Amino acid sequence: MKKVLEFLKSNMIVIKWSVWYFFILWAILKFIFRFDIFSYRHWWIFFHATLHGFGGFVFGALIYAAIPLYIATSIITYHKQELIIPIPFANTLSKIISKIFPKKQETAAPVPEEPQEDIKLDEITEPEYPADLPPELRIPFKRAKNRMPLTGAVSVYNRTNNSSSATNSIPQQNIENEQASIPIPMDFDITDDISQDMNDSVPTFTDINFDTPIATEQELTNNTTKYLRDKNIEYETYHDFVATTKFVIYEHSDTDFWILDGDSWFAAGKQKDSPIQELIDLAKQNELIPVLYLASQNIMDIENTISKFESSGIRVIKSLDELD
Repeated sequence: MKKVLEFLKSNMIVIKWSVWYFFILWAILKFIFRFDIFSYRHWWIFFHATLHGFGGFVFGALIYAAIPLYIATSIITYHKQELIIPIPFANTLSKIISKIFPKKQETAAPVPEEPQEDIKLDEITEPEYPADLPPELRIPFKRAKNRMPLTGAVSVYNRTNNSSSATNSIPQQNIENEQASIPIPMDFDITDDISQDMNDSVPTFTDINFDTPIATEQELTNNTTKYLRDKNIEYETYHDFVATTKFVIYEHSDTDFWILDGDSWFAAGKQKDSPIQELIDLAKQNELIPVLYLASQNIMDIENTISKFESSGIRVIKSLDELD
């Protein structure tokens, strides 16, 4: 019995709706159709009678739909916790029911949290610069990303302080002295002294000796070649690449902070084409293993960069001992 009372107390809104529903149903059947739902005789007549006309159809539909309609409206009332149709005198009835079933002191209801606004994926935009990019490399990064040369406008961080006042600092007296040093001829007869001075000032070309051999490209020398010489390993060099019988190696040893972005590698005031594609092509042509040796690891986002290179088939090493 205690559980039944607790159930009724927790669902007081359903009880209110049930009372009003059956009261309205009783009133409609009693005063419109002269049918008393509490009379056994009226129910016996209903089940043995034949309904005719529009009135009979409405009466029969109301009787047969009363229970399904009550179940549907009660479920909606339970979920919404409010009456479907605002009924007058509901407060009066609630006071009467509350006296019959007194409520316990209700604890303060928790304040519902405001729903967080859904973040649309379309509104998430890629940042213009990486988070760990130094300010002085923003302009080179943007130029390299847009395939622009570095010879255009220079960032304020890399701009040299060329003051126009330096040109104005030349004393006016020096200019006058230079003008005074040029002899002004008194007539149009050129003397031997002047002609000799002019001949001395004319530039002359030196003799070209075709027997002297032209200087060729110097052989590549870096940490990789030194290591291979110390290990007595035969190798060949091609531009910036070192090839052995098993590997073709490109060494990155610049200690500046570099950004290895796509087809361009660049640092502060420096830019060069990425050697990755040429490294892969050389390895395929000669059936060698492409190796990128990072002698200097001062690279932005180095872990993701290494993963990207390794996914393209390049072996990335941080020590030449890993070649063994």
